Amino acid sequence: MSKILCIDYGKKRIGLSITNSIRSIAFGLDTVNSNNIVCTLYKYLKYEDIDTIVIGLPIRFDNSLFPIEKDIKKFIKIINNKYPNLIIKRIDERFTSKIANYYLKKHKLKKNKNFLDKISATLILQEYIKY
Repeated sequence: MSKILCIDYGKKRIGLSITNSIRSIAFGLDTVNSNNIVCTLYKYLKYEDIDTIVIGLPIRFDNSLFPIEKDIKKFIKIINNKYPNLIIKRIDERFTSKIANYYLKKHKLKKNKNFLDKISATLILQEYIKY
């Protein structure tokens, strides 16, 4: 079975996570500069058996979308053009950053934005594979 890659899209940094081959567990993979995401994505798609990408949907408490959604849609268009056979799914990413921050505090880990983005991507992907 193919793996699933998850993207927690941000203007500066993008958190990545990936499932195991049976799609039962999500693992933090990487945090990359947003300018390098296309090259990084190419690398993972070339060397990993990935058929689906999950991208967080930035929904506010009032169910409106955060402005970054415009950037995410542009990014999705690039992915669709470059990899037309790739399945792209979206999932609500509300609270993932807050949960990731809570995890860091609970385990007395130094706040590290790169680690935080990777944890957020893992939480999004774990939520996706539950269903």
